[in-house]
Amino acid sequence: MKTFNLCVLLSLAAAVHCVPMPQASREQFLEELEELGSTPDTPNACDSTMVLDAVATLRGEMLFFKDSFIWRTHPLRDTPYQSLISVYWPSAPTDIDAAYENQETDSVLLFKDDTVWAYSGYDLVSGYPKPMSSFGLPESVKKIDAVLHDEESGKTLFFVGEEYYSYDEAKKMMDQGFPKRVDKIFSGMTGKVTAAFLYNGYAYIYSGSDVFEYHLETKQFFRKLNNNYFLPCTEY
Repeated sequence: MKTFNLCVLLSLAAAVHCVPMPQASREQFLEELEELGSTPDTPNACDSTMVLDAVATLRGEMLFFKDSFIWRTHPLRDTPYQSLISVYWPSAPTDIDAAYENQETDSVLLFKDDTVWAYSGYDLVSGYPKPMSSFGLPESVKKIDAVLHDEESGKTLFFVGEEYYSYDEAKKMMDQGFPKRVDKIFSGMTGKVTAAFLYNGYAYIYSGSDVFEYHLETKQFFRKLNNNYFLPCTEY
């Protein structure tokens, strides 16, 4: 088990936010990081078979969720930082189903079962958590597998089994004519979508431990990647 320097990690965790970490969170951070170093179920980024719960972006960083843990990576850093989700958002759920960043509202949304949480910085956004049905998803949808948000078009795709729904962020309503089959928009995607996010004009669709890269506009498939392509193993 890797040993963590608590002082170093504390300073790094505080530095990635635009506001200082509250004192209560600092104390909780120290306590939970002590547990992190000895917990046998701590996920390992070097596990090539690991299936992530969700992937999202936030203020230039990438967030990778697994069980009760989160990794944060930044283009200017080579090493991902791992901590408990509760360090940043004490009221957030664990084992989430999906997540995405809404840059317009400067918030990250977390989905679990039929409920959604939204956070801006450390703070829970007013009105949340709320039922997932508030997006206009049918009552029959009790949970989603993944979500993909396109800031430019204002569309958010909700993946449920072999189908997906399209949500219009500006109109605050679901688009007509959905659900549609996932493989109709992402050719060759026959497995379950387990996570998704956009980066530099490409959609990255996770299915288990594999990542499929598609051009966002053409939806052309380019290549299949390993799950550590964006979340690197640093033990070598």
